[in-house]
Amino acid sequence: MIRLALLSMVALVVTSVQAEVKRLVIGNLDNPWRDWGSFENIDDTSKPGWIQPRRTSRDVNILNKLYQEGRLWGGEKPAYYKPGDGRIWSPNAPYQQNKENLPRLADGAKDTLVFDYFNRRASNKGVTIYIDLGAPYPVEEIKFYPLHGDLDPTGEHSDLYMKGYEVYANDGSPETQDEYGRPIYHLIAAEPTNTEVVVTVEVFPPQYIRYIKLRCTSPLPFELDQIEVRGQGYLRHAVFTSKIIDLGDAANFGRISWSGTEEPGSHLEVYTRNGSDRTVLKYYMINDIGELEELKGETDEENRKRWLSLPEDARGPVVDDTENWTPWSVPYDSSGQVIFSKGPRRYLQFMVVMESDVTTNRSLMDSLVIEYSQPILARRLLGKIFPREGVPLGDSVEFKYKVIPKVDRDRGDVGFDVLRIRTPTKARVTEVRLGDVPLQKDEYRVEAREDLLEVYLLGRRVDSDDDSLEVRFKCVPLIFGTVFEGMAFASWVELLGQRIEVEEVEDLSVQASVDFLGRILGHVRAHPKVFTPNGDGVDEFTTISFVIFQMIGEAPLEVDVYDLSGHLTRHVLPERPAKVGLYEVRWDGRNEDGELVPPGAYLYRIVLKGDKKHYTGWGIVTVAY
Repeated sequence: MIRLALLSMVALVVTSVQAEVKRLVIGNLDNPWRDWGSFENIDDTSKPGWIQPRRTSRDVNILNKLYQEGRLWGGEKPAYYKPGDGRIWSPNAPYQQNKENLPRLADGAKDTLVFDYFNRRASNKGVTIYIDLGAPYPVEEIKFYPLHGDLDPTGEHSDLYMKGYEVYANDGSPETQDEYGRPIYHLIAAEPTNTEVVVTVEVFPPQYIRYIKLRCTSPLPFELDQIEVRGQGYLRHAVFTSKIIDLGDAANFGRISWSGTEEPGSHLEVYTRNGSDRTVLKYYMINDIGELEELKGETDEENRKRWLSLPEDARGPVVDDTENWTPWSVPYDSSGQVIFSKGPRRYLQFMVVMESDVTTNRSLMDSLVIEYSQPILARRLLGKIFPREGVPLGDSVEFKYKVIPKVDRDRGDVGFDVLRIRTPTKARVTEVRLGDVPLQKDEYRVEAREDLLEVYLLGRRVDSDDDSLEVRFKCVPLIFGTVFEGMAFASWVELLGQRIEVEEVEDLSVQASVDFLGRILGHVRAHPKVFTPNGDGVDEFTTISFVIFQMIGEAPLEVDVYDLSGHLTRHVLPERPAKVGLYEVRWDGRNEDGELVPPGAYLYRIVLKGDKKHYTGWGIVTVAY
């Protein structure tokens, strides 16, 4: 865990008295990445100050490198297995052979016989050896052989090569796994009557490979001394995971920004999570009476060491701490987005994932900046909205939006005087209450836009537990489930806003009446139904209005007017993309040529062209002179 106050390389000081927006910089030469987290297939030396995926070359045996680094395990995954570690195993060999001898197929010592178990079997047809490189590597060559050449002058071992084989591979991506997460292998080489002592499988064109399956197709005995896997290029998948960053006290988060490069065929993604304690995992032991007991160390590493020291039958599950930590966010679309957080949190962790589909290209990152502010507005700001169920779509509904504060003035909480609420349509405020007391209209100010309502308290603040703030407003819900997200701000000090939290997921979520399930187009009407486009300035046009709700994305929309014989009179709204919303379209009583139409009744028709179905609405208006 990183405690900011203890790190001199960070050009900031965490205090609880100075209210300001701070910037935490990680990366470049001043704040080396290595000081801030752990690497999985990450290289921070080729370009000082930057991180990028590791690169392998043809002169490196990937399996041997894993072995030399102590990251190649035989048989089942040990408890101390970490992402990026390699494994080698055979379902046809006993436990001890898997654990001790199979990893030595990558030890690089070509002067000793490593694996002769299959020299002692009656039939070896179907014997299979599996290799997991721990990550997708660019592979160009796979080689395997017994003891041979000068190291076997009698030829006793050289003749025990694999007389028939098949080699399969898998890149480790989710798309190439079955429903149980097992690799679906594809064949890259086969020789039913092999005569080569040293088998070299050329992988052309080079491809990313994580899993290798070597299957013997001959019943004859064989031995193996070494297996080599080589290739050249950048690893497909590389991850930097930060340590848990301790901001010293709860903070509100602003934007996360980074400086990096994505070469063609590569991309990088950034994720965050935040929490209220120092551990992101829960480790359990099985006590003497068979119950699960949580280990209560101060850090994950402390709990992990204690968990590993337990007998295997006393090790309980290890799970994410969803009580005190958010899950990993979805990847941020781009640099400069606001960090996701349920509310103010003291601890933060981030992850940088680099991927490439081209072995010669990679993405790089120079630095990453986290924006945050202290002190916070309140320990918590809990929100509730009413009503929450059975509301009609497309009609104006009055809502009560209540914010219940938990303010600790002794810890520096400053309170707030501005509330922003995301609304599906433009809202109109009917009442504001502070501490359940209605405010006069000169005690607050309202600004409303199509999707945002802002309420400013004038000369008043929410700065104690008794100062609940309630805003009553009317707006038109448009989708079956609408979440009214909120943020609070303190206008008198330069601090970031604070998210309105919920105790229950549905506290700020509004559900429509079940009558609206499946409805997409509604509230079709025209006003006035009779209009007189005669130039006197009264009722010169009719307004065709309608609502599109419960639609994901956009769909083509058009509005046309026809005479009663079915002939097109006017494209009032030529086809254009439309999404959920309230719509108003005017018709001035003219045809396609711009001429006034004869008096009489006309049909207006609205068509929304969904992927699988067209949704239509229509009505009649009358033109009179």
